[in-house]
Amino acid sequence: MKILQILSLIFMVFVSSNSQAKTFKIGDTIIVAFPANDIKSDAYMIGIVRKITVNGDYQISVRDFVDGHDYGLSCTPIALDSAGVETAQSGWEIWTDTRNPMHKQLELIVPAEKAMKLSTGKLMFIERYNIYITYSRWKSNAPIMTIGRIESVKDAAIEVGISAINPAFDIAILDRNSYFDPNIGRPYWPYESIKPLTVLLEHVQNILDNNKRLNQLWSAKNRDWVEIEKDMETYFLLDAIDKVVTDAKYLLNEDGLEKANAEDLALLKKQLQQLKRD
Repeated sequence: MKILQILSLIFMVFVSSNSQAKTFKIGDTIIVAFPANDIKSDAYMIGIVRKITVNGDYQISVRDFVDGHDYGLSCTPIALDSAGVETAQSGWEIWTDTRNPMHKQLELIVPAEKAMKLSTGKLMFIERYNIYITYSRWKSNAPIMTIGRIESVKDAAIEVGISAINPAFDIAILDRNSYFDPNIGRPYWPYESIKPLTVLLEHVQNILDNNKRLNQLWSAKNRDWVEIEKDMETYFLLDAIDKVVTDAKYLLNEDGLEKANAEDLALLKKQLQQLKRD
């Protein structure tokens, strides 16, 4: 059996066992995960299982949570009296601030499909955060950012189920190769970046040419952010394309470009003209 087939079988067994482990009992401490397509808006709450509903969801007492998320969109509040006993009162009368799930007179019913083992959930969110930090460091043009680091983060993204971010990291790799020597990490002079930038922008144009929806969302004068944020690949590709196109435009204002190959410089200018937004 080939190595890839063996790895695939191991992965399937892991996923199966992990999904079966999502059955919790009263008294368990769980994490309720609300991952976001932009990663930076990831949210979760940690709570103790107090009851299991007839349809398998969990009623929890919240112990910790991430600020900023509207938990009222996914959870149902259960009103408690001062002794912690359920009442007939509607929890919605008490839970006026749905961005704060911790309330002495409330427990929350949370969807079972969002419940995870505490240790598993913490590791997942930590890894997602680390992946996002690497992406952010690339966007901020951090001087110490090796191609090997980006490649390793791509592998990590596959492991935690967010490989949809990897097409943006492919752009990041081509971008780093356009401004830094891939062997010694030396920053290129502006004229040295012209040739590799034409390769990068050709890659970008091919992506847009083969993805009509992305092209429309990227080029629109007034962007539809609700639609853009529906999936991770679209969100990060659009963001990455914005960065590389903007940086390439700035490069054309640098001194010393007369040292560049004239045909490469003309091609870069043509590519940027084609990549103008509406």
